[in-house]
Amino acid sequence: MWAVMHEVEPLAFIQKSGEILYPADSRTALSRRIAPIVFEAWEMENVYQQALSMNIPSISSYQNLLQYNRHMLAARYDQSGQFTFVTWEFNHDQTGVTLGHYFHRNAYSQAKEDFMLRSGLLDERKWFRSDQLTLLHAALLYRSIHDHDLRYGERQEVEQLLNQIEERLPAAPAEASPDLRKDRLCLSPERR
Repeated sequence: MWAVMHEVEPLAFIQKSGEILYPADSRTALSRRIAPIVFEAWEMENVYQQALSMNIPSISSYQNLLQYNRHMLAARYDQSGQFTFVTWEFNHDQTGVTLGHYFHRNAYSQAKEDFMLRSGLLDERKWFRSDQLTLLHAALLYRSIHDHDLRYGERQEVEQLLNQIEERLPAAPAEASPDLRKDRLCLSPERR
């Protein structure tokens, strides 16, 4: 079991099965940030463990996570114990790869997004990038605070959109949330 700590207080305990247990008095603002991080780490590790080995000698240190429409998402552990992800395009006879987009330091979400766009699984014209979603979030938040003519139903719709965008966006940077600037999460083995 692992403990997620904030300063000296435990925010959550993560079991080997991936289940997250929260203390009764856990801080909700910080605690909400734990589950997406744990889920992504769990997904990265499971996908990597189940991935196929590469049969192209020049990239044999990578594992083939996904392949679609002459494009591949691959990963490997780097020297610091983190994942490096890459999306490649296969050559015409699939004996080599080209045009690699590299994602370091466990940037799994960005690598998946790049793979889906490059391979054609997602239409780029119907996809919002993170920077676009951040801008939409700020505009909706501003409207929800400053538009006093919003009716109750409209306010509820704006709130629902804000929640959907927050689920899609990566964790907010410290500048965007000054009250969270000093809050730092660390993962450490539980002490017995």
